[in-house]
Amino acid sequence: MTAPSSAAASAPAHIPSPARRRGYILAAAVLLVMMAAGTLPIPLYVLYQKQMGYGPLGVTVVFAAFVVGTLLALLTLGDLSDHVGRRKVLAIAVICGAASSALFLAARGIEMLVGARVVGGLAAGFATGTATAALAELQPRGDGRAAALVASGSNMTGRGLGPLAAGIFGAYVTTPTRSVFWSYLGLYTLTLAAVALIPETVTDPDHAISVRPRLGVPPGMLAVMIGACLGVFAAFSILGFFSSLVPVFLRGILGVRNLALIGATSGLIFITAAVSQAVSAGMPARRSMSAGLSLLLACLGALESALFARSLWLFLAGTVAGGVAVGLIFRGGLTELNRLAEPPHRASVVSVFFAAAYLGMALPAVLTGLISELTGPVDASAYTSGAMAAIVVVALIVMLRAFGVAPGPQPTW
Repeated sequence: MTAPSSAAASAPAHIPSPARRRGYILAAAVLLVMMAAGTLPIPLYVLYQKQMGYGPLGVTVVFAAFVVGTLLALLTLGDLSDHVGRRKVLAIAVICGAASSALFLAARGIEMLVGARVVGGLAAGFATGTATAALAELQPRGDGRAAALVASGSNMTGRGLGPLAAGIFGAYVTTPTRSVFWSYLGLYTLTLAAVALIPETVTDPDHAISVRPRLGVPPGMLAVMIGACLGVFAAFSILGFFSSLVPVFLRGILGVRNLALIGATSGLIFITAAVSQAVSAGMPARRSMSAGLSLLLACLGALESALFARSLWLFLAGTVAGGVAVGLIFRGGLTELNRLAEPPHRASVVSVFFAAAYLGMALPAVLTGLISELTGPVDASAYTSGAMAAIVVVALIVMLRAFGVAPGPQPTW
């Protein structure tokens, strides 16, 4: 990490309460819009496959491109907003998102889809850590747990709404691969206007910008960070599976043809995750993580059983279980990191957490796509799920030893 900016620690003191409340709501809305953009193409992959002639491996390549862009932003510029201001980085994120939509509109082959997803990943990477840090600083009561809940809820709700909206376009609107992205370009215009109304919380940016990878963590947070990152890696491996391969599984294995239903099923796990976060808002981070990781094992078992038995209802049950598990793990990890991170380090700490999450989204999904070329999609999914179960067990052990042990910093306002 670069040297932290001291501005972020004391920034909220100068912001009037009404402006802080307005900014808090707008920052959550911006995060929701940006996260929806990341999952928007999911139901459309089956249409792109027909148009461009690529298979399941091509789907995972396009999906992995999004994660590459996200990790590039998180790992090289994850703390950029600590040094130039939250609002500027959010504006950069929105502009990258609009550029991604424009590339989708111009796409005639898989190469252009890959480019669109890389730029979209940059948008998500810039938005996640920045908006999460802004929410923590703009929370009207200075309540870190509430800010973490809103951040994770906006994140997951947005991810759920993306495939749901695109699925409706795919089923009921003419030329969905174009109309959905024209609509989103209009939404980006409104989002950019919302960014301009968010109060800046970094009052004296030092503009000390560096693009070297930022993989360090503040002193005293290593064990907690390992537990949180292993947990969110495992949780997001389920989301990666849904985001990259579920449309193919539903259409090719379970025989589902309606794109609205595919989009709703793809979004269900994200919406369930958002609901579980809200319902468990008062649950301590340690208990939230332990319950989520345990439930994630049940989810893996249910999903694999559904694929082997070709049972849509068992698949949906596993989806709901996975959504609850992801919500508990994501909120628990983010809450503990928000509790322990000093404000000057907050954006970079959250960025490391999200980097682990996006690695979880990419690696198992790509691994499943590669193995499926040799063994078929169902067997490939079983092999990947076995590896994920082992990671869940390790994450549970580390988390139980680290969470809830260290005291948090004293609030500065």
